[in-house]
Amino acid sequence: MKRLLLTAVMSALMIAEVHAESFTISDIRVNGLQRVSAGSVFGALPLNVGDQADDRRLVDSTRSLFKTGFFQDIQLNRDGNVLIINVV
Repeated sequence: MKRLLLTAVMSALMIAEVHAESFTISDIRVNGLQRVSAGSVFGALPLNVGDQADDRRLVDSTRSLFKTGFFQDIQLNRDGNVLIINVV
């Protein structure tokens, strides 16, 4: 229960970082990978280049990445139309 609440709070905070405005993803970058391959991240991510990213899809993406159990922290950021995923 605590983990679910923490995930919900973290997701809400991360959405604020990415901005509430939707955008078309031109590229996806993943920073902080150490023991997990980029392929594993992209396989769990429900977003792809060319997709429209909005609040709901960003929250879903964060949840999907947390569900893998690979990461303690996930932050989504936006640089123009580039989605940047920082993981720990």
